[in-house]
Amino acid sequence: MYQIKESVGKGGVNNKDDVFIVQTLLNRHRKSPNELLAVDKMVGPKTIQAIVEFQMKVLKFKNPDGRVDPNGKTLKSLNTVSERAILNDAAAPQKGQVAWGAKVSTAFKNKVVQISNELGITPDFLMACMAFETGETFSPSIKNAAGSGATGLIQFMPRTAKALGTTVESLSSMTDVQQLDYVKKYFLPQKGKLKTLEDVYLAILYPAAIGTDVDSTLFEKGTVAYKQNVGFDKNKDGIITPAEVAVKVRAKYEKGLKEGYAG
Repeated sequence: MYQIKESVGKGGVNNKDDVFIVQTLLNRHRKSPNELLAVDKMVGPKTIQAIVEFQMKVLKFKNPDGRVDPNGKTLKSLNTVSERAILNDAAAPQKGQVAWGAKVSTAFKNKVVQISNELGITPDFLMACMAFETGETFSPSIKNAAGSGATGLIQFMPRTAKALGTTVESLSSMTDVQQLDYVKKYFLPQKGKLKTLEDVYLAILYPAAIGTDVDSTLFEKGTVAYKQNVGFDKNKDGIITPAEVAVKVRAKYEKGLKEGYAG
């Protein structure tokens, strides 16, 4: 059972650490990638609405108040729902559990949590993205099957590695924990922009699209970028959107929170 110190939501005290916990819990309940909240420690209309929806749909409140209280029914229920997925301990992350944490070393997990805290994102998002990019292996030497030269935890391209002061050859020879230093270095320029799961993954796939509408066009048929990412075009309409990209990453997010994967 995870605890908050003060109330969160409509009329709440809304301490940042408490808000982080509630937003993370709410995200682990929400089903659509387009519904994921920004884990930004700030209470706005979307966070309050998410609390209201949880109270109405799960708790069946006739008069939801949009607030989560330390000893209230809403927090207890959020914890119960999230225990199936296991909650990240934001107050002491090195002791907590994160998505895919059972599939990596403790040192790797702790470093991911540290990096995520510095970037202001939930570690669940970063772990889900790396699980997707590495085919769930978290291998620092795994290479792109299409022959693009992309390598490692977030599939560093050769030109990206060069910009970071290294090479894909050097990256592939590192341990997974060592390579995380370059994952951090890669993401740092986007600090403050990574509000959602889509944002975190788009920072890897196509940084220029961070923060864009989920239904906007990322890649169109006839371009090299579309050809390289055609697997995302689920409805085969020749257009790939952030929403379509998020579906597959969200699947890794949800799988990573299940028993046997979270740790």
